[in-house]
Amino acid sequence: MGRAWLGSPPSHPFKLDLALAKGEHGLPRFNKRPGCLVPRFHARVLVSLRPSVLDPAGEATRAATSRLGVEGVSRLRIGKAVELEIEAPDADTARSRVELLSDRLLANPVIENWELELSEIAANGADLSA
Repeated sequence: MGRAWLGSPPSHPFKLDLALAKGEHGLPRFNKRPGCLVPRFHARVLVSLRPSVLDPAGEATRAATSRLGVEGVSRLRIGKAVELEIEAPDADTARSRVELLSDRLLANPVIENWELELSEIAANGADLSA
């Protein structure tokens, strides 16, 4: 049984193939000119529980330290570190984008605090802040 078209059939079933035939290359965000390098930044977001929030996982881990023979650990809190690379025209834009992610996605603002470390990555992949 054939397919019934309610109008004229599509001119080309694969729009990406059509774009490539016209000389366009892939998706727009990947269509950067070869000489147009966008700066990349490395961000590390350190997320920790607020001091007023109990940390049962940290307490259980602290208690386990003495069972392992490590004495003297009086306080232990568990957090998380999120590392990402982001493209942005400048450091201020990169910082504001990562701050938005940290506030709305990476940390729960009701019970967690976060700190941001940001550094630019050189074209050869080296961290420029070091």
